[in-house]
Amino acid sequence: MGLNALISIDLKTNSSEKINHFNEAMQEKEWSKIESMDHTWVSSFNDGISREKALEVIQSDVTTIKQEYDLETLSIAVQLSKEDIVQGDF
Repeated sequence: MGLNALISIDLKTNSSEKINHFNEAMQEKEWSKIESMDHTWVSSFNDGISREKALEVIQSDVTTIKQEYDLETLSIAVQLSKEDIVQGDF
């Protein structure tokens, strides 16, 4: 079982247009948006991918999109786990 990633991104003062571009680009990079939450994404990594490599991929994905669409400052929180990501309404 590989690592599962949960990331929450604060897009701060970015315009709606830039946020829409960001969302589309994240989906192209195989991230799934949790629809019931603003700017929260999940993905999984194959077995054998280390925590360090997963963090490098996450940083690369977000940085590439940020630069491509000239986004303003953003903040990110990352959780990596071998456990499933639990989501839903409680």
